[in-house]
Amino acid sequence: MKTKLVLLISVLVIASMFLTACGGAPATEAPAVEAPAATEAPAATEAPVATEAPAEPITITFWEQEGEDVDVFIDKLIADFQDANPNITVERTHYENEALRDQFQTASLAEAAPDVVRVPNDFAGPFSTLEIIAPADALFDDAFLGQFFPGSLDPAKVGGTLWGVPDNYGNHLMLIYNKSLIAEPPATFEELITVSKELTKGDVQGFAYNLNEPFWGAGFYGAFGGWPLDENDQPTFDNQAFVDYLTFVASLKTDGVVPAECDYACADTLMKEGKAAMIINGDWSLGDYTTALGDNLGVAPVPTINGKAYTEMTAGKYFMVSNAVLDDAARQEAVTAFITYMTSADVQKMWLDEFKRLPSNTEIAKDPSIESDPILAGSMADLAVGRGQPAAPEMRCAWDAWRPNLEGVMAGTVKPADAAPAAQEAADACVATLGTAP
Repeated sequence: MKTKLVLLISVLVIASMFLTACGGAPATEAPAVEAPAATEAPAATEAPVATEAPAEPITITFWEQEGEDVDVFIDKLIADFQDANPNITVERTHYENEALRDQFQTASLAEAAPDVVRVPNDFAGPFSTLEIIAPADALFDDAFLGQFFPGSLDPAKVGGTLWGVPDNYGNHLMLIYNKSLIAEPPATFEELITVSKELTKGDVQGFAYNLNEPFWGAGFYGAFGGWPLDENDQPTFDNQAFVDYLTFVASLKTDGVVPAECDYACADTLMKEGKAAMIINGDWSLGDYTTALGDNLGVAPVPTINGKAYTEMTAGKYFMVSNAVLDDAARQEAVTAFITYMTSADVQKMWLDEFKRLPSNTEIAKDPSIESDPILAGSMADLAVGRGQPAAPEMRCAWDAWRPNLEGVMAGTVKPADAAPAAQEAADACVATLGTAP
């Protein structure tokens, strides 16, 4: 326990301030049932048929941090599960993202954790480091795990161990374009640069994206052969790929391909107002852009760079289970039944139909509704060239070391050749505070 408390302090220093949250609905006690009076058994005329005793009632607790727009949908899924499993009651509690992470960590160390949570992939880092969640292979067999895209499982792996299972797959960046300004998306960045300069005139911007955010930079870094963490989950910036990536994105600004200053709000607003021909943004934005642009909305993979794919990060929402569940066979059975239903093909089809969430299930990925929808088909094509976002705690150090050096390069105050070792030094210093370095 002392070790876990030390790890918790390290995680909370990097994470947000502890938030006090409301507790879930109190469990309802199963009503007592009076045993029937004993009666004399009738004479047997034939061998009695054996019947399975009804399962004992059990309540499992479930925390999630999904947006309010899907609360009713999740409650319907829970109700359907309970109808099919009348002995299991699921108590759902909603938290905001950072609050759920902090509360789950604190509750786990106090031996009061919920049974299961549905969270972003990067929660696997601190949760596994604190040893408060169960490995997925302790709960599910290979047949169950085999229904998922291998790529959809990678974002929930830390140290080679899978810590959660997804009910969707995506959260990836893509090229989003306005068909009224550009009929066909460019296939290469060389073409994009040329077309963007031609389209940038008046109040129209040919191309824009969130210039100073590393999440958008990861795709460029990947195209040049780099990645923020190595196979041992250690930050890796002091290399030629990072220098080449920074040099490339800086040239987009100095050559006038992108606006002099542009953050997320900048690119997002330009697209919604019909003043951007092309931007890079995520699948989460498609609903708003469909409303704003209608049939003029187009989606495609981000163009290749020197023949290499823009390697955007991919992830999803993952069900992770408290370690304490492994100590209770009945509770473990109920939790695995709940997750099996919530990640099933039928439920993923509902997510696809109602919210355009791409599936993690390989069979639902073949659903005709994806291929027949230009937006979903474009999103799926882009997802195919992505790479799982690392969930290891070291990724937080990578983000924090990356951002100021990227900002310096884009502002012209830091040279790419100097930014690479500076980012490496800052990331290594951060990792040393985590106590996880090999």
